[in-house]
Amino acid sequence: MPVRRLNFTTRQRILQKDVEIFLREQESDTVFDARLDLAGYGFPADARVFVEAYRQTTLARFDFGTVSVPQVPANRSLNAFDVPAAILFRVRVTDASTKKGVLLGEADRIRPREQDEKPDQRIPLLPPRPDDLEEEIWRVEYEGGATCLVINKRLPDWKEAARSPSFRALVFPAAMRQILARILYVEEVTSIEDGNDWRSLWLRFAVSLPGSRPVPGTDDEYDDWIEDAVAAFARRARLFETYSASEEE
Repeated sequence: MPVRRLNFTTRQRILQKDVEIFLREQESDTVFDARLDLAGYGFPADARVFVEAYRQTTLARFDFGTVSVPQVPANRSLNAFDVPAAILFRVRVTDASTKKGVLLGEADRIRPREQDEKPDQRIPLLPPRPDDLEEEIWRVEYEGGATCLVINKRLPDWKEAARSPSFRALVFPAAMRQILARILYVEEVTSIEDGNDWRSLWLRFAVSLPGSRPVPGTDDEYDDWIEDAVAAFARRARLFETYSASEEE
């Protein structure tokens, strides 16, 4: 579909809590549904609302009507993307009267989830996607300014494997430990301030966990901090409890 160029000016940041994107299978296609709560932002009633799906150089834009009269497009297919699980979304609200096309508000880097998936079923910032990993089961990859958990598509059901309590308990702590070590030792990033940078977002996530602490200022403290953050995640997700329960079933 054609993509219209947008003009940028001072704009509001739409909070991610006001945007939810859900993926679902429809016949042989993957489609998305969107929940948008724009009522509290003071946008003009006739402002246009667009939802964009993107991954690397692929972009698809969907017209969701106006702020006052939302219209869900009939075609919300994601067949332009080879790996739907790795897609990110953004929501853009644009002026339709005074300065047509001027960007009034935006929410970016929205990660979708499946309809029956609870928000705490996976680590934020680490969406799963399938690929042929030969004899490996999983791998963390860094692509397009984000992290991704690649799972071997040759598994009987890679989606079900990613959801299973045993998989999460065994894989997520190791993946998180690997990512944090890369951020601190290889990328040499310690700031949590950049809300558009995957490294800052990961550090912010780690710091926000109950029992975690601020990112240390010296590298001789990095290892202990990483272990504390991973342990905090495991406690919050109750990984041992869920793993033990799944093994008893």
